Amino acid sequence: MIAYVAGTVAQRESGRVIIDVGGVGIEVAVPDSTARRLPEPGRPVKLLTTLLVREDHWQLVGFATAAEREVFGALLNVSGVGPKLALAVVGHLGADGVRRAVAAGEWKRLKEVPGVGARIAQRLVVELKPLFGDVAADGSAEDVGAGADEVAEALVGLGYTTEEALWALAQVSATEPAERLRQALSQLDRRKGTGHAR
Repeated sequence: MIAYVAGTVAQRESGRVIIDVGGVGIEVAVPDSTARRLPEPGRPVKLLTTLLVREDHWQLVGFATAAEREVFGALLNVSGVGPKLALAVVGHLGADGVRRAVAAGEWKRLKEVPGVGARIAQRLVVELKPLFGDVAADGSAEDVGAGADEVAEALVGLGYTTEEALWALAQVSATEPAERLRQALSQLDRRKGTGHAR
């Protein structure tokens, strides 16, 4: 399994990014929630990945957070849900949005995702409830996606630009907000030390 891809953004398009890794262009499909966090072409990036192996082709799928990758994998285990639909669900609602909708039984919220009909939405709730049923409606459970946003806001509050904050968060592997902040600051300090001053 390819756990992550780290390199330089060569090209960004809707639903995918090409990352230059040592002179080799790696095409990675991404949900919209991850695409919004991608840096500009020419900037470094690190994405957590899942390799999908099919009879006719292989596809590498990338995510900004471990939570997105986890929810994507859970969606793929639901009958009738393929990679394209799973990416649409994660990209539209985010990892936390999917978890909350399932935990609360809000299948109509899932139905708001393009391509998700009532039957699939209800099936998602039924089959994923055992996994996400302990997520509180008020979001009291750990939310990696929201944590990333909170950390980004903290970094901006420390004087970094939004672009710098999102770039730094794309480089870290931690899931707990405090540790994500620590790692992000380390990445920014290292970047500044190599001449990429703010």
